Amino acid sequence: MPNAADPAGSTTIDVWLTDHPIPDFNAPVKAAAETFGRAHPGIRLRIREIGYADLPRAVAEAVAQGNPPDIAEYYFSATQVALDTRGAGGGPLFVPIQRLLGDRTKVLGEPVVVDDILPAVRDYYSRGGELVSMPTMVSTTLLFANQDILKRAGVDRLPATWRELAAACAAVAALPGGPAHAIAWPNHGWLIQMELAAQGRLLSNRDNGRSGRSTRVTLDSPEMLAYARWWQELHERGHYLYTGEPGDYFGAMEAFTNQDTAFVITSSATSQYLTHLAAEAGFELVLGGVPNNEAAPYAGRSLGGQSMFVAAGLPEEKEDAALAFTQHLLNPDHAVRRLHAGSLPVMRPAYEQVVADGWADREPGFRVAAEQVLSSDRTPAATGALLGDLGGINDELTSAMHDVLVSGADPAARFRVATERAQDRLDRYNDACLAYPPVTPEALQAG
Repeated sequence: MPNAADPAGSTTIDVWLTDHPIPDFNAPVKAAAETFGRAHPGIRLRIREIGYADLPRAVAEAVAQGNPPDIAEYYFSATQVALDTRGAGGGPLFVPIQRLLGDRTKVLGEPVVVDDILPAVRDYYSRGGELVSMPTMVSTTLLFANQDILKRAGVDRLPATWRELAAACAAVAALPGGPAHAIAWPNHGWLIQMELAAQGRLLSNRDNGRSGRSTRVTLDSPEMLAYARWWQELHERGHYLYTGEPGDYFGAMEAFTNQDTAFVITSSATSQYLTHLAAEAGFELVLGGVPNNEAAPYAGRSLGGQSMFVAAGLPEEKEDAALAFTQHLLNPDHAVRRLHAGSLPVMRPAYEQVVADGWADREPGFRVAAEQVLSSDRTPAATGALLGDLGGINDELTSAMHDVLVSGADPAARFRVATERAQDRLDRYNDACLAYPPVTPEALQAG
């Protein structure tokens, strides 16, 4: 039904966006909303921005109040949460977007562009081969380096492996008058999961949740312990700077831009921000891929980002309007704008355009980050986990690594405890989803 406040003949679509502490993060979506409104004057997009960690619970509360959004953009780690959120009638709140689109090539005149989604990106937002949501932004992790410090330390190229990174850190540590530490990165479950994916190891059963609902998690695999021990050794040698605050992205970046470290590993979404800060600080910034475990074949790093879900049971005019906007948002023009604003490629035509016009090579780190995404072997391990309470499981990974770094906990013992705690979280989550009738789980955080 049209909103009671709508003028006669108009349709209002409530669009809830995830927000992040990055200036103008949602500007590309708002720009697309403006052009969509001009092309479809009978449709009004009512946009609300909610912090990425809080949006899943806000949606569930809106269901209870009888006013859920028509489109909701979920942070990548809450993809399974979106699929398991129930509507007022007890059925799933959202319908997979591929199912809604069917074989249509246009919706309200907007070309359907889902076939242009890059394969590695489409894989992440698919379950059983079906695209469940429309990816709107993609990120990965990158190695940022202070070239001035590296030159003084005699490091002539960016390290590509764990062994090479440790050697570069040792060279920085030996530099007279150099920084007290060589490298920083946030202790956060997302980064830990990416290192597991890079080594080709699953986090959970049923192909990381890609072929069926995951019911078991493993946080103490040999690949996980290899990473934890290597990280612990860097810390014990004084090369790695830990701020002591779990998930401290900004603390790690601040140490780097203050030139208290020579390297930082962080999200590619901060590339433009760090480029600006490096220029202000007066040092040359260089970017590279995150070093890999030289003892394991490289599989690829799972993605970060977010995607839009469309609500089930909408009247035809609202469903068509919602679907049309999701396609308009990623048409070639707006997909390029999203790249210019800091996203990695979602759509193939946009990526091909910025490569052809030279922007991809002018933008610091863009090609490196894009190639890191595109180089995935597309196995379930590299794609990443589609898993209930992934935010809580990230917390268990982060907490375990905190104890290893701060208290000297044995990685094997501590990550075994983390596995037990994560399994308990997953069991409680799945109990809600598999109940009769199923209900929305209590664990709704994204992170």
